[in-house]
Amino acid sequence: HPTYPPPPSATCTSTAQATFTRTAPPPQAPSPTATTTRTATPSPSPTPTAAKKPMPFVMRGTPQALPHTLFHPQYACEDYLFIGGQVWDLQDAHLTGLIVHLGGSYGGASVDLDSETGSALVYGQSGYEFALENKQIAEDQLFIELRNTEGELLSEPTFLTISPECDSNLIIVNYKQVRWINP
Repeated sequence: HPTYPPPPSATCTSTAQATFTRTAPPPQAPSPTATTTRTATPSPSPTPTAAKKPMPFVMRGTPQALPHTLFHPQYACEDYLFIGGQVWDLQDAHLTGLIVHLGGSYGGASVDLDSETGSALVYGQSGYEFALENKQIAEDQLFIELRNTEGELLSEPTFLTISPECDSNLIIVNYKQVRWINP
């Protein structure tokens, strides 16, 4: 299979935000006549928390933004934004029958789409594809993730950076299995 160098505009970001609020303890009025006696109380022992298990699939490389004409020369730039790729197992064999999920929003519209690996052979034996109306806008609210047929996550969700440019309206996202899937 040919490989293509990533253009400089292709980026992939994963975002996580946490907000912490610090509150001051309530003020205590000084009492000149009061005496305080401290007694030691055992502090509760920490409860073990389950470590987040590593996902069995990771992105192979980074998402590449290419011209759609590479696989779909019959369409005009304004027609579609394509997102597609392939999935390989631990032995680098094509893996079909998994679900690639595209979610989030694009141009203010909610996106909740699934594509089965092996359904878009233009990308290879394990190819999948999404075709969205090309709004030719910059967007970073679309995320992609790999799931099994029961809907369980097999990869971390990754936000895609969408460019309004015609030479970047095909985004290639490939996945590679890196550990066994526990039944």
